[in-house]
Amino acid sequence: MQNKIINKIRALNIRNSEMWINEAEFGFGCLTEYCKKISKNGKVLEVGCGSGILLAMLTQKFDGLMFEGIEPFASGFDSLSEFNELNMIVKNNNISIKNVSFEKFNTKTKYDLIYCVNVFEHLNSWRNFLLTATKWLSKDGKIVILCPNYGFPYESHFNIPVIINKSFTYSIFKKSIIKQEKDMRIEGTWKSLNFVKKREVIHFIKSNPSLELFDDISITDVIIKRFMNDKEFGKRQMLMGVIAVFVQKIGLLKILKLFPTILPYMKLEVRRVDKTK
Repeated sequence: MQNKIINKIRALNIRNSEMWINEAEFGFGCLTEYCKKISKNGKVLEVGCGSGILLAMLTQKFDGLMFEGIEPFASGFDSLSEFNELNMIVKNNNISIKNVSFEKFNTKTKYDLIYCVNVFEHLNSWRNFLLTATKWLSKDGKIVILCPNYGFPYESHFNIPVIINKSFTYSIFKKSIIKQEKDMRIEGTWKSLNFVKKREVIHFIKSNPSLELFDDISITDVIIKRFMNDKEFGKRQMLMGVIAVFVQKIGLLKILKLFPTILPYMKLEVRRVDKTK
């Protein structure tokens, strides 16, 4: 898809911009189907929109919808000058981004779609987020969550296996984690990770009568194809890519899908419902 903002970013050759564009294109592919179903003048909110590239892509594709983003620029990204430069490019093209966390976001708007792409695992309290964000939904609105599942023993930001839990994993890979944060200038990223597990999210939603969940395990096939076709992503996630393609080729993926809570990546749809009726 030709996008003026993307072309402008590429022309400036900003460091690391291709990675951000790559992630935005992944999100775009996952969210287009939802935006197509929203009526004209429908409202969409991106939580944790980062530099705003995905928001810009969707805004230009679906000009009949009203898009808005919130981004607190928390630890791990606020020191990246190129990240902030991308954000200014997007904002200068009249893309609406509020520099605020979801906890401090006050709105009377009812959104037809709220989404977060690789953000859910960084939230201080994902439970609080679900209870809060579902109040912002329109009658038929939904939240779409795309993020790693820490029920699978792999940490994708640092490309390391998870050993027992977060603290023990850090004690084993401390030097590597510190080096990667320094080299990539993303200090604070490890600290921000909440190691959310899909089974915990499912349990929380099932125990809350006001929430309803759809677990879309077809995202696993999307991720596999991304490993095979997306060279930039494959380079960043080389170890996991080799494992994923191997698992698919030997037919083990079909077996793993029988146990969806251990699949390495999750795509969840959450709705607010009134079960008292």
